[in-house]
Amino acid sequence: MRVVFVHPFTQHFSGPDESLLALLEPLLEGGVEAHLVVPHLGPLAERYRRLGVSVHLQPLTILHRGMKLTETTLFAPRLLARAARLAALLRRLGADAVHTNMEVVLEGGLAAQMVGIPHVQHYRGNSLDSPPRLFDILTLLWATFSDRIYCVSNATAEIFRRRGHDAKVEVLYNPICVAPFRAALRSESVRSSLGARAKEPLVITIGRINARKDVDTFVRACERIAATIPEVRFAIVGGAESPSELAYRAQIHELVEHSKLRNRLTFAGPRTDVPEIMKAADLFVLASRHEGFGRVVAEAMAAGTAVVASREGGLPELIEEPRYGLGAIPGDPADFSRQILTLLRDEPRRRRMGEAAAERAMGFDARRTARRVRRCYDELFARGRRSQNTETTRVC
Repeated sequence: MRVVFVHPFTQHFSGPDESLLALLEPLLEGGVEAHLVVPHLGPLAERYRRLGVSVHLQPLTILHRGMKLTETTLFAPRLLARAARLAALLRRLGADAVHTNMEVVLEGGLAAQMVGIPHVQHYRGNSLDSPPRLFDILTLLWATFSDRIYCVSNATAEIFRRRGHDAKVEVLYNPICVAPFRAALRSESVRSSLGARAKEPLVITIGRINARKDVDTFVRACERIAATIPEVRFAIVGGAESPSELAYRAQIHELVEHSKLRNRLTFAGPRTDVPEIMKAADLFVLASRHEGFGRVVAEAMAAGTAVVASREGGLPELIEEPRYGLGAIPGDPADFSRQILTLLRDEPRRRRMGEAAAERAMGFDARRTARRVRRCYDELFARGRRSQNTETTRVC
């Protein structure tokens, strides 16, 4: 089966990229021929190629919340022209299906309609469907031009359900390669690179440094904890790329510089040894304001590391508080510090929670997810064949 994946970027430290890469490896092993369509060759493009994915450059019309009036005026004609160009590529490749990896791209669904092949839409966004009228239109478009809509949590599926567009919706948690996280060993050298010595508790967060991840709340919570347990060390792992992210990172650096965390919080930058980092931590924290799934939370769980996460979006579904982690009020440093201190002061509970979380994380394993997705492709392809045969019979 030949599947074309349409994706808006190939960034450093990108959850959607990591989820797609994790899904593709077992799909390729299972006989899927994968082609990736992107508008630019980003830092991760070579990783796709090494897997055996053919990468194609095509212009795409990307939806974003800050679109200007001039962009919206030209959006429809640009979208149609680019969808027609993508349809021509689908025909040349002899594609059997299209899988759009993020909801910010509409060309995939339109091009699949033009060619007459199935389209799978992956909704990987956060749980904030605002402004409501715009999402009324978008959910209608996604539902109209898709044969299956994968939502990464029940929280994101609700965006479709409350508008009556749930007939094609299926919840599919983001896949992770569980094995490297289970196999990783706790390393003192990794802990040292994150600013922690042998007996110092280490609290970390991982992710892109942008306002939606609310690193500000993490830092303010850390400052409160530092006043209570002086030996705790903290680390922020992740990078910033866009101008808004770079500006936000500068704000976070300034906040730390003017706090009591100057010598106790490490900015580790983007790292590739995430399994080892998760294993090195005593506690993982994610303070996101809006999160559709929370891939890094699932990775922390796979490593057996206890979690404190915002009670927002898909995160409560992952931690099932208090079984696999503790929740905190989004944007509330005081509540985050309370929950973090609860676990830092109770090592046996923290250890039990991490062990239970590691078993729970097996449900996110990429191979299980790939089997579900492959069954979906086969089902949609067979349905399309039956439909074509019916039409041929009617003509005859």
